[in-house]
Amino acid sequence: MSADSFCSLIFVHIEKCKKLDKIFPSHIEGWYESLENLKVVECPLVEVIFEIKDSEQRDAYGGIDTNLQSVFLDELPMLKQVWSIDPNGILNFKKLQSINVSYCKKLRNVFPISVAKDVQKIEYMSVTYCDRMVEIVACEDGLEASNEPLVFPELSNMKLCYLENINVLVWEDML
Repeated sequence: MSADSFCSLIFVHIEKCKKLDKIFPSHIEGWYESLENLKVVECPLVEVIFEIKDSEQRDAYGGIDTNLQSVFLDELPMLKQVWSIDPNGILNFKKLQSINVSYCKKLRNVFPISVAKDVQKIEYMSVTYCDRMVEIVACEDGLEASNEPLVFPELSNMKLCYLENINVLVWEDML
């Protein structure tokens, strides 16, 4: 299948794919042009959803805007990262409104810091039964160096349940 095959997809539902380890490998481009909804369920070997190459650079216009609005990730026991590295503006997720993550036993955080700053339209966030989750947003040196507060102005519904290792919900600069 050609990488160009993904540029017209609006909804992707992947379920019970036993050998899949990445949903969008770095060599597959174009998915961000039209994809609005992503649902990945019961894929036992998936380790990363969006693989981003270290070598990718932002263009002169500040990166690529995605159309992704909703992400649903459920029963992905090997998922370690939603984004393989912090996209730092290479890909922008400004339209993301909903994220639901459950039973992702190895996932330690949901958002890298640059994505968390980017998702100003997020309205719904649910994170449940993620045993190794320690923080919703990866707290990195970049946050401490930044004077910009991290806020989700549209967030109206948040569910955090059965996160045994969570240790950071709100940073002092968010209060």
